[in-house]
Amino acid sequence: MKKLLNTGLISIEGEAYFNLIIIIAPLLNFLAGISIDLYVPSLPDISLYFNSSAMMVKNTITITMIGFAIGCILFGAIIDIFGRRRTVLLGLLIFTLASFLAIYCNNIEQFMLLRLLQGLAVSVVSIGSRAFIVDNFAGHRFNVGLLYTSIAYGLGPVLGPFIGGILQYHFGWKANFWAFGIFSFILMLICFLFIHESIKVRKRFSLKEILLNYGAVLRHALFMSGVLIMVGVQVELMTYPTIGSFFVENVLHRTAIAFGNTALMISAGYLLGTITSRFLMKKLTLQHLINLGFILLIISLGVQIGFMLIGTVSLFALTFPIMLMSFSNGLIFPNILGRCLKLFPNSVGAATAVMLSLLMALSAVGVFIISHVKINGLTNLAFILGTIIIFQLIVFGVQTRFNH
Repeated sequence: MKKLLNTGLISIEGEAYFNLIIIIAPLLNFLAGISIDLYVPSLPDISLYFNSSAMMVKNTITITMIGFAIGCILFGAIIDIFGRRRTVLLGLLIFTLASFLAIYCNNIEQFMLLRLLQGLAVSVVSIGSRAFIVDNFAGHRFNVGLLYTSIAYGLGPVLGPFIGGILQYHFGWKANFWAFGIFSFILMLICFLFIHESIKVRKRFSLKEILLNYGAVLRHALFMSGVLIMVGVQVELMTYPTIGSFFVENVLHRTAIAFGNTALMISAGYLLGTITSRFLMKKLTLQHLINLGFILLIISLGVQIGFMLIGTVSLFALTFPIMLMSFSNGLIFPNILGRCLKLFPNSVGAATAVMLSLLMALSAVGVFIISHVKINGLTNLAFILGTIIIFQLIVFGVQTRFNH
């Protein structure tokens, strides 16, 4: 039984196994990426199905992020104690069951409870994906592997609304949860068959030690400033999924597929930014890449303010500035992430847990606030995104001082 918990049923060794890790770790993080964005084109339909307000349905996004934040704290320590393989398998099992059960909900309260459970479950999947990279790779290959997991997470917002819009248009909102369940089950099967335990030294269970590890992470100024910058990135990336479907479908009177297509273009900006970062990694330092990202972020805000002053509301005016912001954040997020995780090589589970927990908890607060803002034009949207960007710039300035 112990061997079954630690070793895949089918043995793959050497370079082939490392190539498998490079594939499966990003796929696990891709599930985390689509756990919110796949079903956002269905929010208006879900609102009608459960006879609930738009605000209540938007809060299903917030509750998922809260579940993610809580799960990170719970599973961050567990994954260092009980190992990566069995903990990730448990998370995938819970996510699969919650996805299929959501299809049979009778009211919005049941649906929100299962979304909370999905958030809890997918948190360990996201932590595990990064832990697999940290355990198996070093040097340049570590940087590439971690970048690929970030790209995969970015692909969630890219492909999620696009696929979700098609599923919603042709089959209704429940099809998105069938997709959740089937995809997570396939990942669980692959991990069960092929992935071995990768942790080299398990930590003993000690509540005191866990709290000390969390405390050390929380007291690290460079780490915490990086987390706050990533919170800004996360809220910016979540702003369009939160308000976009209602704006596009109810204000501009376009279809769910139209929203999915615009979300695809916006999130493709983030993906392109991470890919650009990958190609520039050998030519520019980490700090130069982050600096470039912030310069472009300021330019994108200027473009959005320009469209706001012109006063014409269209899909292009709505999405193009946000696409530029997403590209900028594609340069910022993975490089800040890599810097944060390198600070705690011996407690990667605890560091990742604190990082993701704070990231999701604080982002959930931001998304909750945004969900209560009625956005019928570009002015309120520009104000929201401008406030977030100014916050990021202030924290970045403080972080630069810490780094020196």
